Amino acid sequence: MSTTQPRFAFLSNDGIPRLHDEEHAAQHGKHVQTSLTDDESGYPVVEGQGDVYYAHEDKAYIKGNKGDGQLIPTPPVLKQIAAELL
Repeated sequence: MSTTQPRFAFLSNDGIPRLHDEEHAAQHGKHVQTSLTDDESGYPVVEGQGDVYYAHEDKAYIKGNKGDGQLIPTPPVLKQIAAELL
């Protein structure tokens, strides 16, 4: 039986929410528990896609980042997480 560890969100140095286990998230300072899962890069998954959300710019991207990704409307759950961490 495998168990999924709870995920914790933190903001990277450039203000992007990332998810990790509590031990690693705590190393980045302020962190909050979330029900979201993360993709292989540690970005939160919303509606089946890993989202790169720039909290300071209030812009979210899928299939990459602001350099090569697709701009999408910011999912409210990511705004909420960022607000708790800022």
